[in-house]
Order: sequence, then structure tokens, then C-alpha cells
Amino acid sequence: MKYRIEISEEQLRVIGLAVDEYMRLRMGQFDDLAEDLAYDGIPRVKALTGKYTYDTALQKRCSNIKNLFDAAYKMAFPPRGYRGRQHDSWGTCIDLVHAIEHQQWLDAPEDKKEAPGTTYRSHGPVPLGREPYPKIERVDE
Repeated sequence: MKYRIEISEEQLRVIGLAVDEYMRLRMGQFDDLAEDLAYDGIPRVKALTGKYTYDTALQKRCSNIKNLFDAAYKMAFPPRGYRGRQHDSWGTCIDLVHAIEHQQWLDAPEDKKEAPGTTYRSHGPVPLGREPYPKIERVDE
């Protein structure tokens, strides 16, 4: 069974972020999520200058959030403290994220794009999941 959904550019961006976060949670990759939560509303860490550069309270908050997620993940998968195998939806999640980010790359202004083939965003499909690779097409109104 297939579905076709029409969404806005912003909705596509939010779906991409949500699927990426879900995938990372299920994989136990908490660094990016902790950073996103701690620095919510503040420019990304790599772009920080001035008053946020050495804000140890923000850095400590980020570290505490990551430690909390790490502890919860270890409790969720006794006795080893980690998943013995990837969760079943991992391939589907990464395919969705890559398809969305590739479409965003295709639609980006030329001066904002990475060179073709230099990042996963600028590559064509590389299916990793068991489901057919997602098809996304831009609809001009």
C-alpha cells in the first residue's frame, strides 16, 4: 500500500527533524538531542560567539541532559545497557531522513548548496531500510 501526502516546506523540515530524533533516541545517540534541548533558542554551538561561547551553565545543562538519557537507555536494556541489535525501524528512519534532506538540498538556492556528491545530502538514494526508498517530489502551485 502506498500513500501520497502534500505538505509544506516547513512541515517537511519538521518531519525530517522528528524522524531524525526518533532514530537517534532508538540508537542511543544522545549528544545532538541533548545539545538541541540545552541550546534551544540559542544559535547552534558551532556558530556561537560572544556571551554564549563560554557559558558553563549551558554546557553543564547539556552534559546533564545527555547523562540522563544515557542512564535511561542503560536501564532500558539490561543486562548489557545497550541494544543487542538495531531497532527494526532504523533503516526506514534513515531512508526518510536522507530522502528529505536530499530534497531540501535539491530545492536550496545554488549559493547555499554543498557541491554534488560531497555529502549524503547531495548524493542520490542509498537505501538502507527494508521498505522501498521514499519518493519526494516538489509540487509547484
